[in-house]
Amino acid sequence: MPSDKMEVLIVDDEPRQRRGLAAMVRSLRPAYKVGEAKNGKEALEYARGRQLDIVFTDIQMPIMNGLDFAAELGKSCPKEPKIVFVSVYHEFDYARKAIRLGAKDYLVKPVSSENLDGVLQELENQLIQESSVIAETRQLSEELAHTKPIYLEHLLFKWMTGELQAAEKKEIEQHFDIRGHGTVLVLESHCTQASEDSHEWRSILKRAAAQALGKWAMAYMISPEHERNKLYTIIQWKPGVQSAEGLKQLQLALAALEKVHDKSIGAGIGHETFDLEKDMKSCYESAATALEYLYYFRDGRWVSAEQLRKERDSFPSGSGVGVKDNGRLEQAVTGGNVELSIQECMAILDKLAAAKPSPFRMKCNAIQLLLSCLKQAEPVMDDRNYAALALKIDEQLLRTDSLLATKATAAGLLGDIVNQMKKDKGSRSELIMQKCREYIEDNLHEDLGLEVVAQHFFYNASYFSILFKNHFGISFTDFLVKQRMQRARSLLLESDKRVGDIAKLVGYKDIKYFNKVFKKTFLYSPEEFRRMFATT
Repeated sequence: MPSDKMEVLIVDDEPRQRRGLAAMVRSLRPAYKVGEAKNGKEALEYARGRQLDIVFTDIQMPIMNGLDFAAELGKSCPKEPKIVFVSVYHEFDYARKAIRLGAKDYLVKPVSSENLDGVLQELENQLIQESSVIAETRQLSEELAHTKPIYLEHLLFKWMTGELQAAEKKEIEQHFDIRGHGTVLVLESHCTQASEDSHEWRSILKRAAAQALGKWAMAYMISPEHERNKLYTIIQWKPGVQSAEGLKQLQLALAALEKVHDKSIGAGIGHETFDLEKDMKSCYESAATALEYLYYFRDGRWVSAEQLRKERDSFPSGSGVGVKDNGRLEQAVTGGNVELSIQECMAILDKLAAAKPSPFRMKCNAIQLLLSCLKQAEPVMDDRNYAALALKIDEQLLRTDSLLATKATAAGLLGDIVNQMKKDKGSRSELIMQKCREYIEDNLHEDLGLEVVAQHFFYNASYFSILFKNHFGISFTDFLVKQRMQRARSLLLESDKRVGDIAKLVGYKDIKYFNKVFKKTFLYSPEEFRRMFATT
């Protein structure tokens, strides 16, 4: 506390002594506010409503002495000041009684300026230190007031999930009495358009749920930081309440909230119990499972454990997906038919979904199906495009929150696969044919054939033959002969190599057959062609 805010009271029945001490305090501490009183009773009147810091009081005074004044001051003053007794009576009995009454020091008249300054300095240090402690205590109290509800929510969550330790259970029982008829509800919200701050939205959702349930139940809300889109609610129904009516009111309130805040709110309702304290964990688990299976029931957006149990009883045991289903899908993909590929894919997903596997398993099934389609397209797809699509399949399908969204996402991704395959196939074929030309030109001396070249580029020979002719406009065999003859012609005109050596350099072991092919191409035998056209 800064010294310029100190307020001091001098209490003494002798005017000269009182005024002298007051003047001395003002001289040593000009910024102090100094008041005076001539006895204990007057001093009590002066102190009422004031925030005194230091009181210097005589002991022997009429009407009310200093000791009685000090005793009364501690009872009535909102802030207990530091009391220093000042008297000519310095016997031990007075000092001892003064200490029992909380005196901080004892001065003997006449008071010297030096002694007074030392006392003031010591009292200032004490007041500053105490002020700092008070500020820290206030700050800690404010922090505790803020963090305690969060801590209690954390304990509730651990209790609900069956992770509460024995010591924590004793602590939570001091704050909550959760027993009797009830259940657990899990709300999950998804943004459809613009989104508020997550803390603000959770506060809004908590208030709405608490107000809707207030007439019907005690509701304990838990919104864990690691699951910001979920609100767990432990519902303790009031005696005589119909739980179905309470849940109906909550559903109506949240439906109205959805419209205002552009949110989609789903709910999983745990099984009902008449021993909530005992069955808390099983209620939570059944609510969490119901919410998870909301994936298959998005049209309703509310699924109870009881509803899910009835639905599961009717689920077929097998998926019904066979080799023929996968074969038709693969054939549609490799054939580049987007519409047929999506149709076959949707049919397989519907069969897989009929058995209602866990939503995570269903999404993994969809991922595996799409990755197998991508694998079919790999031979003709650019490596970077292949890797990018594989990543998109995994990320986008895992993020879907309903079967409808999974199917729509899978259809879009499958369209991307087929279209990218067709695009890359065209550009990749162009590149491969260019490399094929270079390979043939570099290896004319080898025993080249369609099978050899097709295998070199990892193609089926029949498909490669069609691809080659579509690109170059002539068959592979005719292209090879043409390249060999053009190389032979160049060697005849630009070198002095023998005809037999030239024949070997362009892939002909039989010189007679080489001569025959050359003459058919250029109308002259190799020797005649050299004599007529070679420069001398």
